[in-house]
Amino acid sequence: MSDLPDLETLNFEFERKFFVEELPSEALEHGSHQVIVQAYLFAADGYAVRMRLAFPGRAVDLPPFDDTVDFLGAYERRLLVGLLAEAGDEVAAWIAVKSPAGTGERYEMEAEVDVSVAEQILRRSPNVILKNRYSLWYDEDGWEFDVFGGQNEGLIVAECERLAPVTDLRIPSFCRTEVTEDLRFTNDYLSKEPWRQWKDMYRQELRAKGPYFMDLRGPEGI
Repeated sequence: MSDLPDLETLNFEFERKFFVEELPSEALEHGSHQVIVQAYLFAADGYAVRMRLAFPGRAVDLPPFDDTVDFLGAYERRLLVGLLAEAGDEVAAWIAVKSPAGTGERYEMEAEVDVSVAEQILRRSPNVILKNRYSLWYDEDGWEFDVFGGQNEGLIVAECERLAPVTDLRIPSFCRTEVTEDLRFTNDYLSKEPWRQWKDMYRQELRAKGPYFMDLRGPEGI
């Protein structure tokens, strides 16, 4: 399959996602990084409309979550204020429309919006996601590691994205299990049902069932 997408696939993203226990040291030391703060204007049954502010070249300290003061997005909005105060022009805002994912394929349409409008929407959103994202190449694939803070503190998810279906993937050892088709690991779900609320249940589930990886082979796969 050619690496060049045809026009009919330009609005689709092809990715596979994995639960990671610990951020690889090389991603922290050598990866490019940015801070992402986002909220969902609509999210139901895998369909979502997302507003995002991205701060390239930044990584923010993620203090522990405090149940007494950090509920309903207070943690994420507090860090957002500090990020905006220091960002200057180094911030971008995007709105995205997404469809449910199926076998690592999901429709996504993005458009850039005015930063001040995105800021005001995020300041008014009760369910906000904040994460440090580290990007690094492994073999011939680009990988992104999302390290979540606030209500999703402790969660790390790795993604491999291509311009075509992610088949015949060499899965690195840092991947504990695959969560490509687990809706609980979508950001829209996490904005409403944060990791802190169900992490213990999931770890019990993982211990009981063991790791799982999709068998996606390309046209030449055996």
